This record gives sequence, structure tokens and C-alpha cells, in this order.
Amino acid sequence: MKQDTAAPRYAQGFRTQMLRFAVSGVLGFGVDAAVLYGLMPFGIQFPVARAFSFLAAATFTWGFNRRHTFQLTGPKPPTWAEWLRYMAAMAAGGLINYAVSVWSYHGIELIRQHPVFALALGSGVGMVFNFFSARYLVFRLSKRAD
Repeated sequence: MKQDTAAPRYAQGFRTQMLRFAVSGVLGFGVDAAVLYGLMPFGIQFPVARAFSFLAAATFTWGFNRRHTFQLTGPKPPTWAEWLRYMAAMAAGGLINYAVSVWSYHGIELIRQHPVFALALGSGVGMVFNFFSARYLVFRLSKRAD
């Protein structure tokens, strides 16, 4: 049986990856909002609830992005090391996201009345940074080909 010795490659192009990353972000935003709104009625303060909601959303987007956005032409099982690399790479964008959402929540009355706007602002600011971090640090071909 002949083995495929071709270099690994993505199953989709750069533009498709950007679109799928945006879809992942929208779905992750839904996870983020659901967890945030699910925790706050229990008296969990916004900054703490926001930290948990971000972790849930980031884990969801890791799974979506590895399967749909940065998919290789051949199968590659997920690993804890890859999840940890993803979380580390998303940390900078996540800190930006978190800071903007908390700042806007505490600084803008309209946003305090509608916390989902804080999520939207934070998510938008962190998204571009996170795309490039995911593509070039986590799901780069050389890392996934080992």
C-alpha cells in the first residue's frame, strides 16, 4: 500500500478560512452569551461570569475551527497540546476582548443595561487578532503535520 507523502495542506483557502472563522465567532458569541446570561442570575458578578463564558466560547471555537476552518486534507485527531496552544494563542485576543467588554460594561450605561453589547464590542476587537493567531500559531501546517 502506497503512503501519501505529499505535504499536508489546508482543505480550504484563506478567504474561506476567514469566512468560517467569522461563522465560528458568531456561534462562539452565542455560547459566550448563553453562559454569561446563565450565570448572572445566580448572583455571579459580570467579570467572573464573563471569564467563564469566555472559556466556554473559546473551547467551542477551538473545536469548530480545527474541524471546519483550518481543516487539513487528512484526518488529525485533536490533542490536549493543541487545545492548550489554542488557549495560549487566544489569550492575548481574549485579554483584549475581556478588557473591552468589562470597560464598556462599567463605563457605558446603555451597555450595563444590555450586557450583550459588551460581549459584541469585546468580541469584535479580539477577532482579527485571534484569526491570525489561530492560523499562524495553532493550526499552521507544520504543527499539525507531526
